[in-house]
Amino acid sequence: MLPILYYGTEAQKQKYLPGLISGELKAAYCLTEPGSGSDALAAKTRADLTSDGQFYVLNGQKMWITNSGFADLFIVFAKIGGEKFTGFIVERNSEGLTFGAEENKLGIKGSSTRQVFFENVHVPAENLLGEIGKGHLIAFNILNVGRFKLGVGVMGGAKKVASLSVQYANERVQFGEPISHFGAIQHKLAEQAIRTFAVESAIYRVSNLLEIKAQEAMHAGASYAEARQLAAEEYAIECAILKVAGSEALDYVVDEMVQIYGGMGYSEEAPAARAYRDARINRIFEGTNEINRMLTVDMLFKRAMKGAIDLVGPAWAVQKELASMPSMEAVTGAYGEEKKALEDFKKIVLMTAGAAAKMQMDGKLNLKEAQEILMSVADMMIELFLAESLLLRVEKLSSMETSIDQDTYDAILQTHFHDAGFRIQKSSTDALTAFAEGDLLRTFLMGLKRFSKYPPRNVMSLRRKIASALIEANAYCF
Repeated sequence: MLPILYYGTEAQKQKYLPGLISGELKAAYCLTEPGSGSDALAAKTRADLTSDGQFYVLNGQKMWITNSGFADLFIVFAKIGGEKFTGFIVERNSEGLTFGAEENKLGIKGSSTRQVFFENVHVPAENLLGEIGKGHLIAFNILNVGRFKLGVGVMGGAKKVASLSVQYANERVQFGEPISHFGAIQHKLAEQAIRTFAVESAIYRVSNLLEIKAQEAMHAGASYAEARQLAAEEYAIECAILKVAGSEALDYVVDEMVQIYGGMGYSEEAPAARAYRDARINRIFEGTNEINRMLTVDMLFKRAMKGAIDLVGPAWAVQKELASMPSMEAVTGAYGEEKKALEDFKKIVLMTAGAAAKMQMDGKLNLKEAQEILMSVADMMIELFLAESLLLRVEKLSSMETSIDQDTYDAILQTHFHDAGFRIQKSSTDALTAFAEGDLLRTFLMGLKRFSKYPPRNVMSLRRKIASALIEANAYCF
């Protein structure tokens, strides 16, 4: 639906959108090919304009196409003349359009997934979507929105799975008491909630940022569709972060659900097995998590090179700070320790990413060939964004009346910051040791130690507090 809304002509919108909105028409999105998954622009499906200019003739093959078993419309990407990557609207009754058998998938078995074949399919010229040669804009901007929506979807799944885990733990009796009374199970229940709550906090934040940006664009004269595109482009990094963080949080939550269910978790009679199978696809589609991690860092560096983000200034300030004596200022105020830790997390990211970028500019490092460094930087960016989003949310909740006492929200915050600090420290160490050595490396590691000062927390006690709220509510309750 969105490619037509964003890039369609007025005639295309009037013809197709009412049916798509009402559900009378179903649509499918044909981008992936056998030889082009993450590398979408390597597509080989070809479109050639007929001599009379009335039709584009499509030949090629698409695979892993969701909804293809019943879709009425297909958004298809093909190269005009074998070169210009372009979008098309193709109707199901088009002659030469055929389908493979339903794929026998690991999970999401309720979803129709087939190959789609184009053999001299004549598409009316008026069904060309957007501009010739600009199909990549459609593909990538729609993927940005798709990543945001996927983050929302997996968060909902994580909440459901967390609730089922609590309910089973309360019902399952071993050694004369519910297994929810055992510390090892309480750890799992609490960690399910912490990861879900952190992702949800980031989703609330990004959804608000997207809405504000879209409203600003509309007030400046942009159409509804243009405003939504601009918002998705502006927050493409954040959408990629939500996709990665959400899908990996759900994987953790689902895996622990299977463990909490024990033997029943491995049985198709219980809900854990289906959830386990269904969750796995989320790290693959809408761009694999590896691709999204690399995009996150790549987009950051590109924006810095264009001057849209000042990365060099703050990174240089961190470098100067490393050469000075550490500050001994006392941390004060509500959530002062978390705010200080957040500043330090940012310094670690700037120090690591800035050093890697400088190494590349000096010709001493090729980040395209050192993807592991990009992965580590991306992981730090994800941790930073989740931690900041969580702090903003918990701080806001502290001024509101809620059914959960504030100490429990604070327990989620403190446990997350405690663990995130160690994860950021490891990612930074992995990256720094990959491209620095000698005195330079020692300087960086000293800086890393200086910026890793969040006080140790009794996370066992904090997790038990979180678990108690879940067990009492018999559901995910945050």
